[in-house]
Amino acid sequence: MRSEEYGRVVYSGSGLEGLGSGDTKTTVLELFESWWAQALADPRVGEPAAASLATFDAAGGLPDNRILLIKDFDAGGLRFFTNLDSAKGRQLETTPDAAAVMLWHPMFRQVRFRGPVERTTRDEDREYWVTRPQASQLASWSSSQSAPVASREAVTAGFAAAESRFRDTEVPLPEQWGGYRLRPAEVEFWVGMPARLHDRVLWRTSDGRPRPLDSPDGWESQRLQP
Repeated sequence: MRSEEYGRVVYSGSGLEGLGSGDTKTTVLELFESWWAQALADPRVGEPAAASLATFDAAGGLPDNRILLIKDFDAGGLRFFTNLDSAKGRQLETTPDAAAVMLWHPMFRQVRFRGPVERTTRDEDREYWVTRPQASQLASWSSSQSAPVASREAVTAGFAAAESRFRDTEVPLPEQWGGYRLRPAEVEFWVGMPARLHDRVLWRTSDGRPRPLDSPDGWESQRLQP
């Protein structure tokens, strides 16, 4: 198959596999777990857990977006953690809905999620907090994420103050830090293909409400035009 180049991306057809008919007969979780495992195993994928998270800024009347890390997922959805007073935290408090995209560019694959977002429990927050490197814990204490700051020196000074405060002791979970769970009602699997005839299958719940990703019922799949 002749190579076709768009920008710096070359779709040669070599090694590209579309979504077979069998892929639409499994559960959303099984298919996502398979893709996630392949992304983790592919040395070309620099950060498999990276995702673009879109929220809505009701105060400004505009959508917002940023890259973050999906820490884990299960049948209930995708979990990520942040400063609860950050821009995305405030936006999710006002409009608890979001969309996320995970792009594994070298594999010509992406997965899109849309649905409501809920806070994780404090037990979940603590369980993950203790696994974070101490430097990351200190940064969470020293930074008022998304707030204006006078200089870079002020940022490093805040970190140094946190280091001094918690020297020789465990760093506790801050009140303003915690997690969210995106509970998808829509999941789209996308495979980049030559001639831009990309392969797309959308899974959507029958009632528009989130359902467990491992449920064999309540989800409908449909192939979409490229």
